[in-house]
Amino acid sequence: MGRLTESIVEFLTGEALASPPAQAVGVAVDGFTDCIGVMIAGSGEPVSRHLASYALARNGGGPSRLLLGPERVHPSLAALVGAGAAHALDYDDYAFGNHVSALLVPALIAEAERSGASGAELLAAYLAGFEVWGEVYGREPAHLHSRGWHPTGVFGALGVTAALCRLRGLDAAACRNALGLAATNGAGVMDNFGTEAKPYQGARAAEAGVVCVELALAGVDSGPHALDGTGGLLAALSPADEVDRESPADRLGHAWLAVRDGLNIKPHPTVGASQRCIDAAIQLHRDHRPAVEGIERVVARVSEKHAAVMRFHRPRTASEARFSLQFGVAAGLLTGRVGLAELSGDYLGRDDLQRLMARVEIEAGPDDDPEFPVGAAFDTVHVFLADGARLDSEPVQRYLGHARNPMDESQLRAKFGQCVEPVIGPAAGQGLFEALRDLPRLASVAELPTLPINPR
Repeated sequence: MGRLTESIVEFLTGEALASPPAQAVGVAVDGFTDCIGVMIAGSGEPVSRHLASYALARNGGGPSRLLLGPERVHPSLAALVGAGAAHALDYDDYAFGNHVSALLVPALIAEAERSGASGAELLAAYLAGFEVWGEVYGREPAHLHSRGWHPTGVFGALGVTAALCRLRGLDAAACRNALGLAATNGAGVMDNFGTEAKPYQGARAAEAGVVCVELALAGVDSGPHALDGTGGLLAALSPADEVDRESPADRLGHAWLAVRDGLNIKPHPTVGASQRCIDAAIQLHRDHRPAVEGIERVVARVSEKHAAVMRFHRPRTASEARFSLQFGVAAGLLTGRVGLAELSGDYLGRDDLQRLMARVEIEAGPDDDPEFPVGAAFDTVHVFLADGARLDSEPVQRYLGHARNPMDESQLRAKFGQCVEPVIGPAAGQGLFEALRDLPRLASVAELPTLPINPR
């Protein structure tokens, strides 16, 4: 057993999570709120329906509501479908380059419906998963996306397992075995972006976390070095052997990542790398409203690593458009918004949008953000007009919703409403929002309302 794994076990079974900082709890409440909103919005997506059909066909009954609706399934299946729906629109939050809430929240709610856990217990378990996930991910200095890995899929099972170890009160020996089992579930690749396999990678990791904890409780053991050994997950992900596998995680329970980094809550249902340029394009629409006919070309400036993630230059589907900077910038310039409506229906096929997308160029620069090294110091959009004029956006360093430029309560409520009201109606949406904001005082997750969601 390495010191890293042992220090994680000590954190999960120790006292720090009994009274986490208020700011960290607030981050967890935001994570639950935003995740449930985007999960409901994504519940009708094809991947959500496919996963729900799979779950219901294999269902032998269970305690956990499927998407908080009337159907009940085993917790692992509820976690699978919930995480898939939460990640389906790529509208879910992220921290340290990983989609944390989309996996943690559905798995925790599914398990809490079996155990009757309180809201406070859910929030502490969320923070357990968040902190362990971020600690382990941060051990590798290289950019895993650039190596073809989808970190949410790779580390998600570990994060969910850590959260459920805390929620279910596993002892140290069972925690060790569960974490080792989770290490063997690390998978997910970048070439699945723009397809239904991308949200499935997160969904599979959430399901795996539930299963790993159940297997550990059933007595299945695992290698003591499966996470931090020379033949463990971290070593396998680091062919240059730059990863820190050996030092203990002394920060856990003392310097909280949830406080230091917070959550990035997306204003647009597209990949995180696109958010700043979309804000810049919307800014130009608001200030200038340039006509498509008068635009000769558009230049979007981002970091090299962000440019590499946005691989679809002429997207054919909404799934591809979520990973297309050409789409995001063109839609922002044309419509002044990039929301759920712009990623549904016939919007992508509009002739004016297609013509404008063809004129958007990406100019990739250095990854010189002083706080978040994967990004540029700021992103900008520049519009070159046929008459020789040039329109320049203001530099965007932190989009609205970023942890350093957070949404206020009214903005969080507005996004939540846009996500849930078309599915469950305004009254139910408002009631659910209030219940989630009151999560620290919720006596049992059973008090969350059952929603009129039919995923079949």
